[in-house]
Amino acid sequence: MDLRKSKYILPNLFTLASVFFGLFAIASVMEGGGSTGVRRAAIAILVALIADGLDGRVARMTRSETKFGVQLDSLADVISFGVAPGILGYSFALSHMEVSWVGLLIAFIYVACGAMRLARFNVMTERRSKPTPWFTGLPIPAAAGIVATLAWGMSDLGVSERSRIIPFMVTMIAMGLLMVSNVRYRNFKQINAGLGTRIALMLLASSLIIAMIKIKASYTLLAFGAVYIFLGPTEWLIGLLRRQLRVQMKDEE
Repeated sequence: MDLRKSKYILPNLFTLASVFFGLFAIASVMEGGGSTGVRRAAIAILVALIADGLDGRVARMTRSETKFGVQLDSLADVISFGVAPGILGYSFALSHMEVSWVGLLIAFIYVACGAMRLARFNVMTERRSKPTPWFTGLPIPAAAGIVATLAWGMSDLGVSERSRIIPFMVTMIAMGLLMVSNVRYRNFKQINAGLGTRIALMLLASSLIIAMIKIKASYTLLAFGAVYIFLGPTEWLIGLLRRQLRVQMKDEE
């Protein structure tokens, strides 16, 4: 086997692992099983998220990035972070609406926005001459993580079927709109791995682990995910206020 060619296979194996866990999540929802099935599906989506994060990093480390890998990654993301969370959200909460097709429509909006977000990402990647430290729109794995941990957390709390509807309506529509928005989110791909950065990342990881031990993992992961979700609009708002302040200062001069 040619080792030079085999390095191109490794990133794609992580991508396909993400597809497997996405399919596992869908199967877990379809099989039912109450809170156990929801927990399995949510964890499978989160594991798919980890695999998805590793494929790109492995490709960059081994210098094996290809157009095929980019397209495969996007197709995998539609399954694992679009369809799987959409089915989870519909089955867990939205299917309990009085008019069930409205719940299905909301789930469709989430999946459709995720697909459009990925298509836009591919087009922008082809046009871009060099990488940027930003994503345009909320990344679909982050949106999927919120849907998964919300379902997991509500299941742990024993929230009634009727009480799940509004939170999931708001969350899935909001995630969909953020994905197709122009709000910028940090991608953390170009972080300078200096001593200070490494210490900060170690402290963050330690805090996450301690919180998951002391508190339920679902609540902790949902809280950390929510921080990232709000980071984009917050930075956008701060940037807007700064620009307005500069304009006012120029006018005063």
